[in-house]
Amino acid sequence: MSVTRLEICTEYLSIDQREDLLDAVWTALRISPGMVTADGNVELALCQCGQGVLPEDAPFVRVDGREYRNVTPERLSTLMRRWVR
Repeated sequence: MSVTRLEICTEYLSIDQREDLLDAVWTALRISPGMVTADGNVELALCQCGQGVLPEDAPFVRVDGREYRNVTPERLSTLMRRWVR
């Protein structure tokens, strides 16, 4: 079974936005950056956005290479429910 890699881009995020996203991940998966869920299914990383990501795209999240722009903590929670059964 492969590990789902959840990346939160830290560029263009305020500290409050970053903490709100990390709180949503903690609530759903009980992991912090650099950790993998107890079942080994999801890994969380903080990263740089890379080319093609603009300030208006923030908050920006990648899930196994799929890109999501303007991700609120609520939307991130919805995305994570797809992985947690």
